[in-house]
Amino acid sequence: MPVADYPAGARLPTRVIEDFEFVWMLRGRATFRSADTDVVLTPDVLLLVPPGLEHSFDWDPKRPSRHGYVHFDRSDLASQVQVRPMRDPLTGLCGYLLSEDRAVEQTLDLMLTVIRLGAPDPDRRIPGPIRLAVEYLREHWATMPLRRIAVAELAAAAHVSRGYLNRLFQRAFDLSAATALEHIRCARAETLLARTDLTVDAIAKQCGFADVSHFSHRFTLVHGVSPSLYRPHPVSSVLDHTGLRELNRLIVEAV
Repeated sequence: MPVADYPAGARLPTRVIEDFEFVWMLRGRATFRSADTDVVLTPDVLLLVPPGLEHSFDWDPKRPSRHGYVHFDRSDLASQVQVRPMRDPLTGLCGYLLSEDRAVEQTLDLMLTVIRLGAPDPDRRIPGPIRLAVEYLREHWATMPLRRIAVAELAAAAHVSRGYLNRLFQRAFDLSAATALEHIRCARAETLLARTDLTVDAIAKQCGFADVSHFSHRFTLVHGVSPSLYRPHPVSSVLDHTGLRELNRLIVEAV
């Protein structure tokens, strides 16, 4: 299978391919660009480029880079860009494609099966970068105390720009990424206020707020009442918002 090397700052001008292409970085990084999305490629990302899409690549501006790629024809794939985490068994399968000229079709079939098994239900229409963001949140917010995750950090984990991630969040959840991240932490605080005897100060720390003053200020803006007043009468929840409830479900459940 082909491997391509590039000097620092190389660029592939806009092109359109007639088949599908898998692209994965072996060294360095790159940016895939199309009219709808920019995707940052690193060695832990597998990119599927569909036919008929105008796109370009900006290779690592600071150092030489190398990537593997393979072109193939399929009639049963959706014609959209897909981004998946490069982890077993995809890592091994990509390595096999680079080292062997045999069983290429079978290897590609297995790769596509793995991607489909990990893909969202089509009816839920969850874009690949959202899935990567959710996986990152699930990993880093699996246990308390939570830490504040900035939009820039989440965008980097999803391999997209901050602006594009915000547009995806707005489209999928009817909230900006920053608002969604803060409200999810407020939802955790709601539970602790209603179902534990932890102090407000302790809850602020458990939910990733800088201090109790910052927590009280942000919680009050979101709920209209302070944490102390909310505690005896938790009549509403940020999860009443349909989009936030869906995001919370994706974070706490397997998808």
